[in-house]
Amino acid sequence: MRNILFALLSFIIIAGLVACDGEEVQDKDVSSVESSNEENEAAAAEEETEEEEEAVKEFNKEIIDNDSVKATLVSVEHIVDKDWDEEKYDIKFEVENKLDDTVEVQAREVSADGKMVDESMLMMSQEISGGKVADAVLTIESFEGDDLPDMEEDLEMILHVFSWEDMEQEENIDVNIEF
Repeated sequence: MRNILFALLSFIIIAGLVACDGEEVQDKDVSSVESSNEENEAAAAEEETEEEEEAVKEFNKEIIDNDSVKATLVSVEHIVDKDWDEEKYDIKFEVENKLDDTVEVQAREVSADGKMVDESMLMMSQEISGGKVADAVLTIESFEGDDLPDMEEDLEMILHVFSWEDMEQEENIDVNIEF
């Protein structure tokens, strides 16, 4: 049985080699291939730039300065990723904790251009140690295909500041940012 399989396999290999023996090899002009590769790479790089559109508006505008916190609006970034069909806003704040205890800052009741933003689209919770500064990013992103707000005129929210260590330390600060 082994001898028959060996003979059959040998016959298939020899037949394949004989069939390939009659082919002629043609020389190809590779200069055109190289230039088209360069063109393809340039086109791919251009597509990547178009696919991930980012519009960043820098502000560096102080929005809160009281006894417990100081907050500065750093930037608003509109990010569109066409590969994943995702769109979001990243609103970056620099927050200084003026207290001795660690505090948590969260965004609540966010509205853009007078329209409330659904809470399922919001993410912002940043812990800041006493006397330290941290970047807190409010992300507004639609996970269920809902349209994002326009954010052309203003952004309103309540900045909720509280301490896990001292439950007496809780503060809701109204924030209104005009663009």
